[in-house]
Amino acid sequence: MRVWTHITGGLIGGAIVVLLLGPLAVGYFTAPCEVTGEPVVLSPHRVRQRQFLIEATTWHRNISDVSDMLRSALNAPQPGSVSAAFRMASEVGKVTTRLDLLTPPEAPAEYSLLAGAMNQARDHYAYATERLLSFYGSSDSQALLEAQAALRLGDAALADVAAGIEALTYPLCREVWRDR
Repeated sequence: MRVWTHITGGLIGGAIVVLLLGPLAVGYFTAPCEVTGEPVVLSPHRVRQRQFLIEATTWHRNISDVSDMLRSALNAPQPGSVSAAFRMASEVGKVTTRLDLLTPPEAPAEYSLLAGAMNQARDHYAYATERLLSFYGSSDSQALLEAQAALRLGDAALADVAAGIEALTYPLCREVWRDR
């Protein structure tokens, strides 16, 4: 009976320690901080901002893949036959389909500048795909030049998006405290 009491007491004590230290450990690994080292109070407003930045980061990663796919299509040798042009147009069509699915997340009002840059990047990539499809359909060298220019503009807007996300994202407390 006495052994059972020690086991039960140990389990209860262990559960209390886990209940007390668990939230502290979760907070340590996930809490955002000001650069001064003070934890950020996660009001509903800040939670919405944080959720947007998480979604924006995912969107950025996915649209970066689209940019890479477009760059590959633009750097590929020009098609030498009609069937090769159709194959290339089919690949660009896949990029277009993927791009259509990448709607930027809805931004809080205070992040409208970042949302604008996201829409601008997406629009430039959409124009690049449109002009590239036009090139494959007509061998119009002007369309190819316009596609290349649109890709460069899209990449520049995407770099602005990355810089904006980085600037608006609070560092994790563990990173701030570790650097001290």
